[in-house]
Amino acid sequence: MIERKSMLLTLALAALILVSVPGVIFNDAVKKYFNFMGGWNTATIKPSRTNYLPPTRPRHERPDAPARPELRFVTFSVKIAGAAEVKIAGDFNKWNPESLPLAKKPGNRWEAIIPLPPGKYKYLCRVDGREVLDPLNPDTDTETGRKVSLLTVK
Repeated sequence: MIERKSMLLTLALAALILVSVPGVIFNDAVKKYFNFMGGWNTATIKPSRTNYLPPTRPRHERPDAPARPELRFVTFSVKIAGAAEVKIAGDFNKWNPESLPLAKKPGNRWEAIIPLPPGKYKYLCRVDGREVLDPLNPDTDTETGRKVSLLTVK
């Protein structure tokens, strides 16, 4: 019985040594790291600014610069049955349909919401690679000899 008790005591002492030695080595390493900076005490390091708000206007803008136009959130919505992919190409995205894919919604509806300044915009829907006019927008115009849908943002 005494032999088992001394064995457990020896194991507990060995475990204590194995746990405390790396902690002491780590503590010394941290102290050496902060001492090379001129004897800083880690407990006294505090942030130099407690609260800071960035300027509301970028510094490169002049106060007398003309105001930027307000943006309106425009919803492009198309109802097409059986489509696998619907995208929008227009003069607002340099006629690049890859930059504006529509998300599929319930009921064969495809939608995307984008910010645009007020004005008139020409666009086409690309349904599975085919360019078609927006079926929900009766306003049309011409662009390089082809008929396109016309959107007026007020």
